[in-house]
Amino acid sequence: MSPTEKAVALLQQEGVLLVPTDTNYALAVDPWSASACEKVYAIKQRDAKKPLTLFVADPEDIWRYVELSRWQQTTLEQLVAFLPGPLNIVLPKSTLAPNHRYIKEDSISVVCNRQPALQTLLRAWGKPLALTSANLSGVEHAGLIDYQLAASTFGQQVDYVLPGAEANATTTSSTIISLINDRLSVIRQGDIELGEIFA
Repeated sequence: MSPTEKAVALLQQEGVLLVPTDTNYALAVDPWSASACEKVYAIKQRDAKKPLTLFVADPEDIWRYVELSRWQQTTLEQLVAFLPGPLNIVLPKSTLAPNHRYIKEDSISVVCNRQPALQTLLRAWGKPLALTSANLSGVEHAGLIDYQLAASTFGQQVDYVLPGAEANATTTSSTIISLINDRLSVIRQGDIELGEIFA
């Protein structure tokens, strides 16, 4: 059984994984399983009011899970030019998105990364994953969370650690942009800058 096949089998059993992303290693689960998501919050000691992020395999997948105004549609079309990549976009969610206490009721944070092992997993899994960075809630790290740090922190608490073959080209966590209420705001600045997007 390949690492990807093992990871998919565990996800189907509501398991918790550690997976590589374009930035930090992250805890990953089936976003439609509230019980699987609950495990992540227990492991990370995370406040349930802080929602998980939806990771998709292809930028086009984002449209299924969001319900947008005309302005939001136009702006998202500009933003997806930077995907896959370290960009997190907060949007109004559609009825097709997961709906439980660990995903916000009216909005959802969506990401499409290029990390090869994560891409392979998402395509084998066949639907999005819910992720959150692999750090204990409230604990900050000087740099990005790599395989060694993630495994030493959570390796005994998760069902599987998916290896990532390539080092990240990014230097910091993802840029987070919100389009809620037809207003563009930068929640967190990462390697992708707003000036690049709307140049």
